[in-house]
Amino acid sequence: MTIRVLAVADSDSYLKWACASLDRLGPADDSGLDRSAVIVKTPIAPTTSQIAAAVAGSSVVRPAVLLLRDLAAQVRDTSPDVVLIAATGPVAEVVARAVVAAAGKRRPALITGLPGMALPATPKGTGWRRWCDAFVVHSRLEVDAYREAFAAHGVTPEVPLAHLPFLEHTAGSLGAEPVKRVVFAAQAKVPDNRPDRVTLLDRLAKLAEDDFEVIVKLRARKGERQTHNEAFPYDELWDAEHEKLGHRSDALRFVDGPMAEWLQAGSALMTVSSTAAMESLSLGLSTVIIDDFGVTPDLLNAPFAGSGCVLPVADAAEAFRAGGPEPDTAWLEDNYLHAAESELPATVRELAARRAAGTLTELAEVKPWLRLRYLRMYSQMYLPRFVYDAIRLVTRPVRLLLLDKKA
Repeated sequence: MTIRVLAVADSDSYLKWACASLDRLGPADDSGLDRSAVIVKTPIAPTTSQIAAAVAGSSVVRPAVLLLRDLAAQVRDTSPDVVLIAATGPVAEVVARAVVAAAGKRRPALITGLPGMALPATPKGTGWRRWCDAFVVHSRLEVDAYREAFAAHGVTPEVPLAHLPFLEHTAGSLGAEPVKRVVFAAQAKVPDNRPDRVTLLDRLAKLAEDDFEVIVKLRARKGERQTHNEAFPYDELWDAEHEKLGHRSDALRFVDGPMAEWLQAGSALMTVSSTAAMESLSLGLSTVIIDDFGVTPDLLNAPFAGSGCVLPVADAAEAFRAGGPEPDTAWLEDNYLHAAESELPATVRELAARRAAGTLTELAEVKPWLRLRYLRMYSQMYLPRFVYDAIRLVTRPVRLLLLDKKA
């Protein structure tokens, strides 16, 4: 029996995760798997260049960008056995309900997850996804955390342990060369304020004065949307602030594209909390988690506590010259560089078998997690942009009145 797996993504980072997950379900020539991917059209849908970067090195080629109604039609026409919903919470919920409605009596199994490090397991994150048959995690600590978080909603999906995308799982041979280049992996959400971001750019530029080439690896260029909105893009801040900080404009180099292009021999990686740190560690490269602004859940870097890689930017040069920092091996195994085989392929096959037997859990009673947010996202995905904007304009006085009453 051929298992048909459809991945549905809404943004660049989720598309990367979806492609990697599809590829890892089995060999490319496995005739028992029919794998495909599409992008559902949302305000954060990736641009052409972001799509190219996301599918680079994957078997997925030119995924179509579909309106929600067209996605529903494809589900009706192709009847996939498993749908991997790789999307932000509100979008994932809309897609899941649309897929189930379109499929009719024999719905596909629904798998979802998050594309990077996913601790802490929040009530909101699991609430938007409590309809799933399986939620993919990437560390041993995440397994228990997400089982408990879903149980709080009264549901018990499968929680298969897999590997983060793009980890090589090979001996760390790239770290033997002295560090000449430092790659800073930027993120949209952290730090979340302008002063901290300007401070970070200043400290990176000072690191460049210490005979290192410093590259700021951007998630997107100006005008490109991301999974999460970025209020203060680093390249724009640098253009506005480098003279005031006393740095030459070329002290830092700003690049985009796949991270793998920059994690080469002689490179080191710095970040506040990016998943790219795990990619760097898997390659044996020197890796620093910046603690200049703290190590907290708000900065998404709390999982790195105890990793042995947490340092301020000012101490990085000395650490790189000494060949470190040295990651803690027990931490690596408990977290994202575990040696276990991925449980996702077996989970997909098991759920496909349950779908064929008609024994999947009934989802008809799962209601929207946040109804107003659900309706807003559904409207953005279903209605033409000019119609949605017109409705927002007409209802603005009512929305402002409601906000005023809440205040």
